[in-house]
Amino acid sequence: MAETEPNLQVVGRNYRDLLGEIANSFPSFHASEAAIAHAILDNPEHVAQMNISQLASFSSTSVASVVRFSKAVGYKGFPEFRMALVSELSRLAHSGLETSELDGGITVNDSASEVIRKISQADARAIQSTAERLDVKNFVATVDAWIAAKTIGILGVASGGYVAMDLQLKLNRLGKHCVAWRDAHTALTSISLLGANDVLVAISHSGTTVDVVDVMAEFKERGVTIVLITNTLRSPSTAIADLVLYTSARETTFRSGATASRIAQLTVVDCLCVALAQRDWSGTKSALDQSRAAIGSRSGKKMSEDEGIHSNLTPTRSRGGNK
Repeated sequence: MAETEPNLQVVGRNYRDLLGEIANSFPSFHASEAAIAHAILDNPEHVAQMNISQLASFSSTSVASVVRFSKAVGYKGFPEFRMALVSELSRLAHSGLETSELDGGITVNDSASEVIRKISQADARAIQSTAERLDVKNFVATVDAWIAAKTIGILGVASGGYVAMDLQLKLNRLGKHCVAWRDAHTALTSISLLGANDVLVAISHSGTTVDVVDVMAEFKERGVTIVLITNTLRSPSTAIADLVLYTSARETTFRSGATASRIAQLTVVDCLCVALAQRDWSGTKSALDQSRAAIGSRSGKKMSEDEGIHSNLTPTRSRGGNK
């Protein structure tokens, strides 16, 4: 009996949006890697059936280049990458998605319902694939670093600034001393705030933003632990960071700085903050209670021990109407 080829099983890291990872990594690819990436994205089903020599010929590169490409996108070699690609295509077929939709898929001729469907699909996929892409070891190490830090700095420029402010709010409510900066100049003028054992969290989708890279480098020289939240496997920022937490979201021509990338970053932020709160629940609860009490009067709600009694009363409306 002739031997049959064993069923392909994905080993190692299985990114749920492999084609998206490749598309988003173009800025970091060398010429030969970009040629291989183009060949894969243009013909993923065809490439999934190739061996390493065939892909090298198909992309007009070399076997060595294919090996380097596979490692550049996070795999041990081409066999592992090919198995992940087969798994990705199988998942897409099962979900009913066309690979042609994965570039964002929004055209000028799409109806309003199509725009809604495609954007919501991309955003939901960003959350799911980011959760699967997170490195648990780096995730836990980040929480450990936050606990040990006296001060946490957070840097995010442009759309990343909104995520930085959200993280600052969450950490402050948990009782951690932190400050967020939305531009390099402000961050650098505040460099004395952080020292050894403190943490800088940098947020950069591409990992190539000059302002972010420069600030990371300056704080790194002061012995600050650098945590990077990014979407790109290889970039100037990843080379500096001590701990990298990868998101998985696509930005396209229509959607540069899209909601999907922020949703992916916010997913990481939420997971980190809940894990931090979990470590010291009694202290966290005390900090949250204090913040609720402080803002209670601002919402018109009295925070008192007999709140439960008053909450059962039906409010009455004055004859003068609402004021």
